[in-house]
Amino acid sequence: MHSKRIIAEEARPGSLRRVIAGLVAAVTLLTGLLVTGQTAAAADLPYGPYTCKPGRVWREAVPADNVCVTPEIRSQTATENALGPSRREPNGGIYGPDTCKPGYVWRETRLSDHVCVPPASRDQARSDNASAPWWLADLGAPPRGGVSVATSLDATLTGGHLYATGSGLTPGGTVQIYAVNVVGIGPYWLGSLTADASGVLQGWQHVAHIDCLWGRRQEFAIGALDLGSGLVTTAGTTNAFLHCS
Repeated sequence: MHSKRIIAEEARPGSLRRVIAGLVAAVTLLTGLLVTGQTAAAADLPYGPYTCKPGRVWREAVPADNVCVTPEIRSQTATENALGPSRREPNGGIYGPDTCKPGYVWRETRLSDHVCVPPASRDQARSDNASAPWWLADLGAPPRGGVSVATSLDATLTGGHLYATGSGLTPGGTVQIYAVNVVGIGPYWLGSLTADASGVLQGWQHVAHIDCLWGRRQEFAIGALDLGSGLVTTAGTTNAFLHCS
């Protein structure tokens, strides 16, 4: 089935105010619909909701770092953790006690990761964070996180608008919103939002307009990727793909 194009656009303030009440009610309903299916999916995975696809393992740069990477990257990460203290300035510096020696930078698999590594390792960490959803065994299994979504359906039966709100995100970081299994494999990217300095998506922010997809028979789960940490969570579901005339 051919997928129509999804167009991300800014929400008009007036229309946003008109749908807020409906969005709040929708979030409550969507949360209940999603939790039941997710519990069953996660129970079937050998290592829980963040089980990796074959050939991938958890990075484990810091505690609870379940980003899936190659075994070589995990080994490199463990070596970096061991060498990290020797790559710091012994007397500290401009960035405090975690100041790195010349030629090294913080790895930043998340903001708290101040292990000193070559710049190429930091680039690798960012790349691995960005591709985290692709390497999960079941993209629909991650638990609910700090992001929630809700849908405002078009009156013309041509899809709907997706909105998101949330907290507990990387301060000032990017959050990517995607649909699960719309095209069969991988995430179906919908749009990106930016958290404020407190790690919050203030209010209901517009993510994208979603066109209907003819022939679809189920709601689709919506996921959220926090690029600053590589954390993948489920944000709710949407029926906009089914809203066809």
